[in-house]
Amino acid sequence: MFRSKRSGLVRRLWRSRLVTESDGRDGSRRGEGGRDGQCGRNTGKHSGLEEELKSLAYALLKRLKEKPLDALLKAVETKGGIPSECVMVPRADLRLGGHHVSPQYLLCKLFRWSDLQLSARLKALCHCQSFGAVDSAKVCCNPYHYSRLCGGINGTIKPVSHFPTQPLTLSPVFPLSLPPSDTGTSLGSSTSGGHRSHWCSVAYWEQRTRVGRLYPAHEPSLSIFYDLPQGTGLCLGHGGSGGSCVQQIRSKIGYGIVLSREPDGVWVYNRSQHPVFVHSPTLDLPSTRGLSVKRVMPGYSLKVFDYERSSWIVERGVKPECQEGPWDPHSVRISFAKGWGPCYSRQFITSCPCWLEVLLNNHR
Repeated sequence: MFRSKRSGLVRRLWRSRLVTESDGRDGSRRGEGGRDGQCGRNTGKHSGLEEELKSLAYALLKRLKEKPLDALLKAVETKGGIPSECVMVPRADLRLGGHHVSPQYLLCKLFRWSDLQLSARLKALCHCQSFGAVDSAKVCCNPYHYSRLCGGINGTIKPVSHFPTQPLTLSPVFPLSLPPSDTGTSLGSSTSGGHRSHWCSVAYWEQRTRVGRLYPAHEPSLSIFYDLPQGTGLCLGHGGSGGSCVQQIRSKIGYGIVLSREPDGVWVYNRSQHPVFVHSPTLDLPSTRGLSVKRVMPGYSLKVFDYERSSWIVERGVKPECQEGPWDPHSVRISFAKGWGPCYSRQFITSCPCWLEVLLNNHR
């Protein structure tokens, strides 16, 4: 009975793999991103490789016990919407199409990105046991504990557009619930009274109107979402009362993003089905005129604030040449689904339907 249940879980996982051109008639699903092109379908020209993939996947999955299989199936069937445990396996190279691949690469290609190239770099999310564990004997192979890295050495990508920034004008504030008191481990420092300080505060905006009060983040990571099963963090589903355009974009936020404070800086992981657009003082060279807007596709991570570069900017008093109004060197702005700047109809972020202002506390 035990063995048959494990076999059933393995079969369910295989049926949950991504669709390719050469397969998909057995209920398997499409990859993330769909028509965005970043997470599309495979060409499926090599049926032999498909059979090799199946044989290798079965060999790996059959080595797992019932509990890890259950955790893996929950992660795959909910597309990472529900927190799932790490699935640890020995760190070893597998052979696929004559190439060496890792267990996490195999399952990410199988369940998340069928177009995943051998040269692609995967980043373990901060809550995963494999985060920062480069030399450990075991590695997590839960595909929803990983993200793809945007191009560049440190997860940076080419700018979508450059623009002179615009000062903000506060509008009436609508109530947004504040988080309950946190009791877990925090990367934030402690105050003299023994209370933990927050490492950032997040303001949610709908065009030129700020909705609610600042949301402080005490834990190393913060989820910001519209509709996330069992989600904890900043929920935007009960936000302001904007027009139809704002409501439409707010509904596209979905699982939203994860902000995480890590040793080298602040990272954004896009777990929604639509791109997000970001800018920060550390994403460009100091000589850049204005700030750059960068696109982060679904399933990708980007380091949006670099601590070392920020210290350099502050020490030298560097400020963008085309700067209008006050400039905050410790803030990050993130727009959901809509970009802004010269390449778009929206010139300023205050014209974007739904966006965030992240005010970093640890460098002030």
